[in-house]
Order: sequence, then C-alpha cells, then structure tokens
Amino acid sequence: MPIHQCPSTAATAPRGRFDALVEINRLICREHYRLRLRVTGEFPPTLPGQFIQLGCRAPDGVDEGGPLLGADREWTPGQRCAVNQPELLAPLALLRRPFSLAGRGEDGDGTWLEIVHRVVGVGTDWLAHLQVGDAVDLIGPLGNSFTLPVDKSIGLLVGGGVGLPPMFYLAQAMRASGWRGVGFVGAMSRDLLAVTFDPAVAPNDGGTPIACVTEFARHDYPAVVTTNDGSLGLKGLITRGLEACLCAQSRDDAARTVVYTCGPEPMMHAVAKLAAAHGVLCQVCLEQAMACGMGTCQSCVVRIEDWQRPQAVTAPPESRPWRYRLACTDGPVFAAEQVVWSAGFVPGV
Repeated sequence: MPIHQCPSTAATAPRGRFDALVEINRLICREHYRLRLRVTGEFPPTLPGQFIQLGCRAPDGVDEGGPLLGADREWTPGQRCAVNQPELLAPLALLRRPFSLAGRGEDGDGTWLEIVHRVVGVGTDWLAHLQVGDAVDLIGPLGNSFTLPVDKSIGLLVGGGVGLPPMFYLAQAMRASGWRGVGFVGAMSRDLLAVTFDPAVAPNDGGTPIACVTEFARHDYPAVVTTNDGSLGLKGLITRGLEACLCAQSRDDAARTVVYTCGPEPMMHAVAKLAAAHGVLCQVCLEQAMACGMGTCQSCVVRIEDWQRPQAVTAPPESRPWRYRLACTDGPVFAAEQVVWSAGFVPGV
C-alpha cells in the first residue's frame, strides 16, 4: 500500500530568469566540471532535488554575433546570401539544459549556486570553457524536492555519475535537520568519480563507510565508493555497497531510514528494488531530457502509478493503473514505489 508521496511544488513556488557570473569552473575528473555561479539579484528559496535551466550559450547581446533574431536580407539572384547569425555559423545550444543543484550558499555578495556537469555535447562543452567572470543566464528554481519525513532520521544517499549533485545538496539539508547519513558514490572507473577525496583517507575496498569523500565528510557523513572495474574502493555496482549497509542495520535503524537516489535509470531501479526488499522508503530523482523545465513542452513524461484510483492499491504491480506525469513539474522527485520502470529491464543487485 502506498505510504509516501513527494508533493509537487513547481506550480506554486516562485521562480524567474536570472543573470549570473561564473565564480568557479573547475575540472573534477574526466569530463566532469564543478561550476559555481554568482546570481544577480535575490534568488528564491531552494530545496535539494530542485534544478535550474541553464543557458549554454552567451546571453543575447553578449555574443559578438548579436541576439538570435531573424532579419530581412537583400539577395541578388545568382549570388550567395550573406549569413552572419551565430546559430547558422557554428554549433550552438539553442535550448537550455537542466541541472540539479549541487549546493547553494549565501554571503555578503548574495547567492551562489553550484552544479556539476559532464561534457556530452555542444552545450556542456560551452560550459566547460567558461572563465571566471563570464556571464550566463538561468531559469529557476524548478521542480519539486526530496522530503525528510518527520518519523525518519537516517538517510542513505546513493548517487551515480551526474546523479551525485543533488545528493551533495541533500546532505547539507539532512545535517541541518540533525539526520545521520551515509553517502554512496559509484562510477564505471576511478577517473569518472565526480567527487573530491581527502588525500589522507582512502576509500575502503571492502565497502566500509569512511570519511573519504569531501562533499559528504564536510557534513560528518562517511561514504562508500564503488567502481565497476575495481580501480578505486569496492569493486562492483553501487548496489553492492548499499545492500551491505542495509543488511547490517538493526530493525530500529531500518525503520528510521530513507534511501535517496539519483543517477542512471537502471541504477535507480536496482536501488528501489533493494530498498523495497528491506522494507525501507525510497525517493528517486528522475533524470529526463527536457526543453523548457516548466511543463510547456511536454517532453519529459514519465509513467507514474495513479494512486487516486482504488485499484492502484489492490492490483498486482504489472496491472496497476498509471498515467503520464511530467518530470519537470510533478517531479523530478517521486516515491520509488510509484514509478513504472522501463519494461524489459531486470536490474542486478
């Protein structure tokens, strides 16, 4: 029976378009960068799990090519038409890209936001080449957030690849609420681990949580590091480390635990199944391609069980009613037991 839901806040929460300047743009590991942006003006409140839509090209009027606006051209038949619009002269990311917040801070200079991104195309390649002081623009905050149930007090934060950033921000919120926590960091190999390590503390190759990952250790949380090829930490899938932790819990601790996860869908599916097998609540942050981030383009649909219909509770999982929801406005965070995972995939744990 459904016991947990993650409410949607995107439709009512304040949001807007903001200008920002680059403060930090640092390579973390192969293809992954940490980008810190100083926002101009007062940025609305944010929560872990929410995201921003970031322009991955120079804001209009900053690029030497000028704004992306059409104009009348004189053309003489038989002659080549002069073309000078930037989107026609070189590869250009016309649409914004969604990025989960990895952190937020306030100081005397205002608000800074942090994201972690991986270079996979023209837009993220543009981000990777930004210098300190460069201008960018963004829309946000968008989406709903992870929740900290009042009857729970332990969080297991499972992040794979670029699913790690919301885990960093969530660790900050958990610590502020007095929760205990353990981070789980996974990648194919050592050179794709998008975290920073304490040089004095090596990840345990047996899967024992240890304060080796700076992003979790700063909140007094230990971490388990896994790599598929065994190049650092525990060899194997991230669920191997999570399963060991869940099996070692006392009954009382299990009753107070929530598993939070973000990353590739096969990983999240496997994490959700493992949490369910141990009777532990699980919240998933779904990663979907999206163009607008605000429910207009309808490009980020996900299948979610329709709990408002009575048969959703009593029917077997394979025949429960479901409906399409939008990851950008109804999510991206959902209760794991609500998600209708891709057919034909059997996750390994």
